[in-house]
Amino acid sequence: MTEQLFYNSLSTTGLLILVIFAIFFVSFIINVLIVKFLRTRVEPSFYKFVSRILTYIIFIVGLSVALNKVVQFNFGATLATLGILGGLLLLPLVPILQNIASGFILSFERPFKEEDYIELSGKICKVKEINLRKTILRSLNGEIITAPNLMFMTGTPVVNYTTGEFIRIIQVIEISGNSELSKAKQIIENVCLINADILPHIPEKKKNMLRRIFEISNGFFNSPKNINKLKPRVFVKSVSKEKIGLEIWFWIWDITKKEQIVSNFYELVINEFKKNEINFA
Repeated sequence: MTEQLFYNSLSTTGLLILVIFAIFFVSFIINVLIVKFLRTRVEPSFYKFVSRILTYIIFIVGLSVALNKVVQFNFGATLATLGILGGLLLLPLVPILQNIASGFILSFERPFKEEDYIELSGKICKVKEINLRKTILRSLNGEIITAPNLMFMTGTPVVNYTTGEFIRIIQVIEISGNSELSKAKQIIENVCLINADILPHIPEKKKNMLRRIFEISNGFFNSPKNINKLKPRVFVKSVSKEKIGLEIWFWIWDITKKEQIVSNFYELVINEFKKNEINFA
């Protein structure tokens, strides 16, 4: 009797695992066919959405049928049928099922979507694909990163730079104590204001997006009062006999240009300080 139960448990578990892998294979084939058929006919966001929804439907229906037909799913009866050995054999499936559940949550909560720029573990990445079990990203360095969906549920918070309106950049500059403070502050502000990538310069595409999100009127960006809120700011953070510490705030709208914008900022500040005889500490 015990031996028969052992073989029943083993065959039931093996069949269930086989069915689950078959579900993955069928969903993969259908996903490939959908992408191949729709890629040249519709926008990427549409065919990726259709592909993801159909993949989820196939998995839900397939898993429901598998649990109903293979193990006649009932928590008490299933545990008794599978036994300890069956439970151990199913353990490798737990991370897979966790990642699939996380994929469902990502699809409904949508903390990010394809083409968004996010920060993951200190790296800024572009989201390329959100699949059933994993998400594929490309870092600004060109690395392809495959992250399990569970990581976005239990890992560190994900920063989405695309859905946010602006990113504040903070830089610190120290000038010698005998430098003319007002002139240094004016130079820094002017350097920021002439840079087309620093607010209050905003491309029309970004303005249109902000109007839709916040229902901003067309006159918002032309109002001096509102524009002043977006202007760069220079604060005196420390003062001593030898040096004056300045903290600069400015806002950008394209995170992919951050390093270039900061580099251009410093180059211009260095040149202007030399012209006006302002020395760094």
